[in-house]
Amino acid sequence: MGDNDNGPHAESGIRGGSLRRLLLTLIDAAGTERSRIIPRPHIAAALDSGVHASISSAALFTPRDEPIDAAGLDAVIGDVLVRPDASRLALIDERMQLGWAPADVLWPEGTPFFGCGRYAVRRTVENLMAGGLRARIGFEIEFSLIRDGAADSGPRPAHEGPAYGQRPLLQNELFIDALLDDLEIAGVPVLQVHAEHGLGQFELALAARDPLAACDDYLLTRLVIERVSLRHGLTASFAPIPPVGAAANGMHIHLSVMQGESNLLTPTAPDTPTRDGLAVIAGILDALPAATALLCGSESSYERLRPGRWSGASLCWGVQNREAAVRYIPSTAQAGAHGANIEVKPGDATANPYLAVAALLAAASDGLARRTTPPAPIELSPLRLSVEEREARGIRSLPSTLVDALSLLNESAMLRRQLSDRLVDLYVAVRMPRP
Repeated sequence: MGDNDNGPHAESGIRGGSLRRLLLTLIDAAGTERSRIIPRPHIAAALDSGVHASISSAALFTPRDEPIDAAGLDAVIGDVLVRPDASRLALIDERMQLGWAPADVLWPEGTPFFGCGRYAVRRTVENLMAGGLRARIGFEIEFSLIRDGAADSGPRPAHEGPAYGQRPLLQNELFIDALLDDLEIAGVPVLQVHAEHGLGQFELALAARDPLAACDDYLLTRLVIERVSLRHGLTASFAPIPPVGAAANGMHIHLSVMQGESNLLTPTAPDTPTRDGLAVIAGILDALPAATALLCGSESSYERLRPGRWSGASLCWGVQNREAAVRYIPSTAQAGAHGANIEVKPGDATANPYLAVAALLAAASDGLARRTTPPAPIELSPLRLSVEEREARGIRSLPSTLVDALSLLNESAMLRRQLSDRLVDLYVAVRMPRP
């Protein structure tokens, strides 16, 4: 997991006054990006004070865009402020002088709105910092690239393999070249892009950053992928089960916890992290059944979250084990053992990435506070174990439906304490499937 501590525009020096347009984006409890474009004369005021938005458009739409009442809020009453974060301004189109910024959601008087994902990340980061700790987060983003087909054949994948092969990169060279150029202009620290296992599928890996910056990078990367794909006559799908191709798309989250310059996950014995590193893993394993609702936010997520899809459907951990929910990585090419981290496998792009990361940070804090210990790591695919062997080794399955996952989240005292009751109530209400 490579690191990048520079701000997105440490060198480019982008300022709001240099832009013609500003696209500001928030992502709500439904996992949907809600955006608006601010013209040049009003950019400075928007950066300073924010812009008004109805509370429904910022927080109370379901994934089907149906307004609901939730967490004591009436969908037809009241406004919030949506304020772009000037420190995260990014240039996404040089010719158009179009900038982008992620937005915080605030009450009209300027205090944080409890449903704001960026606020949730800040709170969980502060909890870690109170114990002298800091976290690093890195995302891997899987997406399926789709071409329009003839009228009688319909859409088709942008490549047909081989998996991880050279040919898919060459067939989509113009798209990938433009994508990497635009991400560099936007200040996103990309490690690599490669063809994935599925037809038309690619994966893009981002360098590890502090949690809020990493979530912002994720949101910006999704935007750039969509803009570039549209320019090239393509459609990018981040759906857990894409409309074409066989493999499912995930959103893998890499996490490490640092104390000063020491990484708690660095192995102290072969393939074994420190005592505190084990507590981080244990805390995340304990929280994952309830946190799955925040990582896998749609009904289709649970079609992906099945054994054999490398989606981490089995609640266990293992060294470099891609069928385990938590994969321990003892070293990286960029940083050696100092870059040790865990990869949380179950997430997908229907999640709100800020809430997903906040839940994992909360779980890590809880594991450290309780000094808990995980079960022994699983050294082979859980699929090779019998039911009796799985039970003996404490391996369970993560929730198999969104309703089950939301019920566990609703009952989680730890996540309610760390994220707040009102945020959990809002999320459950927005995400609960309706007839």
